[in-house]
Parts: sequence; C-alpha cells; structure tokens
Amino acid sequence: MRNDYYSNSKDYINRWVVSYADLVTMLLALFMVLFAVSQNVTKTQAKIISETSAMQEIEQLDELKQLFSEKIEQSDGIKYLKDGRGLVIRLNNSILFDAGSAIIRKDSLKTIDEIIETISQIDNNIIVEGHTDSTPIKTDKFPSNWELSTARATNIIAYMIKSGKIKPKRLSAVGYGEYMPIADNTSNDGRLLNRRVDIIILKK
Repeated sequence: MRNDYYSNSKDYINRWVVSYADLVTMLLALFMVLFAVSQNVTKTQAKIISETSAMQEIEQLDELKQLFSEKIEQSDGIKYLKDGRGLVIRLNNSILFDAGSAIIRKDSLKTIDEIIETISQIDNNIIVEGHTDSTPIKTDKFPSNWELSTARATNIIAYMIKSGKIKPKRLSAVGYGEYMPIADNTSNDGRLLNRRVDIIILKK
C-alpha cells in the first residue's frame, strides 16, 4: 500500500515536470516567433522609410532642376545633371574664364548672378568644383592645374559671398585639376568638356 502511494506520487511529480517543460518550450517558441515578427516589421518599416526618403529626394531634385531651368535655360555651356550628391549645374569654363585665367569674365557675371539669385531662394549647402583638362600649365601664378582649378572655384565662391545673398557657411570650394575628367582628353571636344566648373546643390 505504501509502495503504491510513493509510486503514484512519483508519477504525479513526473507529470508536473513534463507539463512545466512543455510550457517553457511553448513560451520559448512564442518568444522566438515574436522576435522574428518584430525583426521583419522593423526591416519593413526601414525599407518603407528608405523608399520614401529616396522618392522625396528625387522630387526635391526635380523641383530644383525646374527652378534653375526657369531662370537659366540649358545650352552648350550650361547643363543640369542629377547625381548621388544632388543637382549639378555644369558650366563650361569657356563661358566663365579666359584660357589660363581664374578671373571671371564680365560677360558671364549675369549668368552667375542668376544662379546666385536662385540659390538664395533655397537653403541647401553648395559645393563649387573647379576642373581642367590635362593640358599642362606652369606659370608663376599657377604652377599646375591644381592651383588653376582651385582658384577658379574659389573665385566663384568669393563672388557669391560678395553678393551678400548667400551665407558663407553654406559654401565650399574644391579644385580637382585634370583628375576627374568626364570625357577623353585626347580630343579637342573631350578637353572642352573637361574644362568646367560644377556648382553642386547638395541634397538636404
């Protein structure tokens, strides 16, 4: 009789342990499912936010391009391009500077004034890049194309600041010399395209 009591008690305890183990297993499985679901939700939300931001950036660049093209039409010397940084206003050096010079030509000031006027209507930051072709230059003022391209970009920046319409902290200048060509430097047409100033309206 006593042995039956201990046997029944042991069976009861074993059944309790098994039930508890089953409960823990189910809870663990539930937590794993919830964790997996939360990860998927997070990834989905991140994807939606990323896609929305990308669409907003594209719309902003389209609006900026429209804003500038209404003021200044595209031509052989002026192009509007969109890239990963923002909107690029590409100005051929032939309309801005004389050969080997960093002094802005007076007949190009109207174009730059129109660009400044449009930039003053937005609050994006601006980078001005100077570029040359691969033809070497070596003068007292410009020992290489590095100095020439940098001086051209800096002079555009200085003119923008002088206008009083753009805060200096929004502006930066850089010269790349001949080291970021967009065309073949072995032809006259290619060298003409490479001699340029890019005014980049950065994405917000």
